[in-house]
Amino acid sequence: MADKYVNQTGGVKLTVLLLLLAIVAVTVVITGTISRNADSTEVAQWTAQQQIPVVSITNPVKAVNTEDLHLAGRLQALKQASIYARVNGYIRQWYSDIGARVQQGDVLAELDTPELDEQLNAARAEVKRMEAQLELTASTLTRWQNLVKTKAVSEQELAQRESEYRVAVAQLDVAKAQVRQLAVQKGLAIIKAPFSGVIVARNIDIGDLINAGSENSAPLFELVATNQLRLNVQVPQKFAPQVQVGSQGTVSVPEYQGTYYAAEVARSASAIDPQNGTVMVQLLIDNNNDALLPGAYANVRLPVSSPAPVLTIPASAIIFNASGLSVATLNEGNEGSTSVELKSVKIARDLGRVIEIAEGLSEQDSVITNPPDGIASGEVVRSLTSNKSS
Repeated sequence: MADKYVNQTGGVKLTVLLLLLAIVAVTVVITGTISRNADSTEVAQWTAQQQIPVVSITNPVKAVNTEDLHLAGRLQALKQASIYARVNGYIRQWYSDIGARVQQGDVLAELDTPELDEQLNAARAEVKRMEAQLELTASTLTRWQNLVKTKAVSEQELAQRESEYRVAVAQLDVAKAQVRQLAVQKGLAIIKAPFSGVIVARNIDIGDLINAGSENSAPLFELVATNQLRLNVQVPQKFAPQVQVGSQGTVSVPEYQGTYYAAEVARSASAIDPQNGTVMVQLLIDNNNDALLPGAYANVRLPVSSPAPVLTIPASAIIFNASGLSVATLNEGNEGSTSVELKSVKIARDLGRVIEIAEGLSEQDSVITNPPDGIASGEVVRSLTSNKSS
């Protein structure tokens, strides 16, 4: 009996042990399966998270220093001339080279004009012949006037002699006019400076043949007056009413940092250019010390009254497509999601790295500074600053 009881007890223990082992095995399997499913879900969520575009955002800020209008242009001489020859000939001598300062009326060059000289000599000889002809006609008229008193000739014959005298007078006047014309042309063989300035180009040398009036001929000299310069700039339509003739400004050039030159608005086109929406304005700058050079790049600063407030954003935030100009902003959802909203904007000024926005944004907008290509409204993104996603 005792052996039988022992065997039964051992069997029960073995059964319980096997049952416990089975339960443990099932628990391990279930736990592993749940763990693997959880890991797969987490990996899928992480992968989806990484596929969401990452953007950086910023808030628009009010424009600074909007009371100064900064524009750029090229300095030009107020007076500049290309000097051509008016008569044919050869260069006998030139007197002014590149960089020479000349006064109005100074002789720059002289031409040899052999053909013109001969024409002038012939015209003078023709004047002498006409004077002799007139003298003969006058004496003939005097004789016929005496003869008509004695009735030796008729009144009609006297009238004919008077007509011949008047023709001789007219012919002499024509000959003298021809001499004067050729003398004027001979005077043009001396090339003079039309105004005081600096020679910036000389395109001739001694012995060069000059063919006046040729379409392909180059100017003999280029002359500019540097004592006063002009600067043409394009003023945006928004500021055009505030930039009037007489407005004062300052001009600076890159080579003289920190040095400013007074400028005054002398002329305005008084019309908006439909191509770029600006008004052309001309400023004058005194340059008696020749510090500024014609053709140089220059910046002008024009003080204007403070316009309507504008906001500035990075230039990289602007999106330009078929729909026009827009900016991508973040739209916070009710459940913490972050999506894109495109807003149409109007640009006030392009300042290079930053853009002034006149309409379409507020200071509270979160602007995406690096919008991906093809970004659209409703697209989900991740922000580097907020790190929100859905």
